Amino acid sequence: MRLIYKSWIYKVLAVCRFIVIRIYYRGKFQCPTLSMIGRNCGIHIFSKGKIICKERVIVDDNVLLFAKGELHIGKRFGINQYSRIVAHEKIEIGDNVTIGQMVSILDHDHRYEKKAGQLTLDGYITSPIKLGNNIWIGDKCTILKGVSIGDNVVIGANTLVHKDVPSNVVIGGTPFKILKQI
Repeated sequence: MRLIYKSWIYKVLAVCRFIVIRIYYRGKFQCPTLSMIGRNCGIHIFSKGKIICKERVIVDDNVLLFAKGELHIGKRFGINQYSRIVAHEKIEIGDNVTIGQMVSILDHDHRYEKKAGQLTLDGYITSPIKLGNNIWIGDKCTILKGVSIGDNVVIGANTLVHKDVPSNVVIGGTPFKILKQI
């Protein structure tokens, strides 16, 4: 994580941002240990939403964490710049998960239909996402709704994860395929 290598002033400010967000959201943002939140992060928790962390999290600059539903984050979690996690229903992330830059994890699709020759968007179709333990997600990956990813998985850069992934594999591609067993 880039935040680990920043100056002590930057780290102090990152911890202060974490404290302000915890105070602002009170019980909706639960994290038992001091964590770091980078600059220009969008952390939005709606009326029925929650972000629950087991332990310290490191959130780099310009990250979006959006919770209309529940976002559960395990121990030793890190997310890099310009990534986003959008939980309309539920996203569970296991322990020791590292997310690269510009990654999108979305538990929803837009509901659409054609009415009178016009395409209209109306609401969302949701399905929960579950990420196991010991996962490394490379840059520019997209993880779509309804996906379950096993433990000990490496996801290569620019990978589209549109269906379940077994444990102990390296995957890559759009859409993904298993590249090798670990």
